[in-house]
Amino acid sequence: MKTYTGAKVNLSLAVTGKCRGLHTLDMRVCTVSLCDSAELAEGEGRRFVWKKTREGFDPERFEPVLERAYARLAEHFGGSPRFVLEKDIPSGAGLGGSSALIACMARLWAMVSGREPDDGLLLSLGSDVPYMYRGGEARVTGRGEKVESLPFVPREVLIALPRCGVDTAAAYALYDGMKEAGELPERRGEHFNDLFAPAVRLAPEVGRAADALRAAGARDVVMTGSGSAVCAFFDSSEELARVRARAEGEFDCIPAHTLPGN
Repeated sequence: MKTYTGAKVNLSLAVTGKCRGLHTLDMRVCTVSLCDSAELAEGEGRRFVWKKTREGFDPERFEPVLERAYARLAEHFGGSPRFVLEKDIPSGAGLGGSSALIACMARLWAMVSGREPDDGLLLSLGSDVPYMYRGGEARVTGRGEKVESLPFVPREVLIALPRCGVDTAAAYALYDGMKEAGELPERRGEHFNDLFAPAVRLAPEVGRAADALRAAGARDVVMTGSGSAVCAFFDSSEELARVRARAEGEFDCIPAHTLPGN
């Protein structure tokens, strides 16, 4: 028994306010074919067995996050399963990489127990988890607790990965400061991200990645999450390949395609 969770990419992200000190959002997201996966392990041994990890990923630093999620899932479902994990989604890039394996574990545990987790449990595991658990094209609002499924749209997606990260808390804090100072740019078109300008100030390479994709011929370019990954959307794999050939080298570029929900 094995389950996959695809990376989350933003088509748009609007910051709408605050609730109990946390920013609220209204965003359109979709799932792509860059995936983490988990399967149940047999016998006794370590709770988490790493079968494959992305280059540069440190399982020891990530396992405390999984342990906290495991404790909540065990309280809800009971039992003590072991998991074999594979990690391909970069962490700290705005792609849901910190939530994907948690969603995998929750989905496997639900299959075994025959019980579905409620939205409150999923949200307690992370703001991205309610969406990551369902996947597909969706509108996500509030603090991540409201997930409205939208019709699936097949797209080709090129993900550019700057060689830097963006601190999420710092990006939101800078957003607040820029908003108060009237320094935020106006939203343009349907592909936008209110956190892009703050992210570029914190990590200029994010802006260079977006410029590189546009210079290579991409039209629909948007940063995902609070960065640092920047995505371009295409109608055909041929168009993606042309842009990738021009942009490759300046940044790591990962081709992918959108996936329907679970």
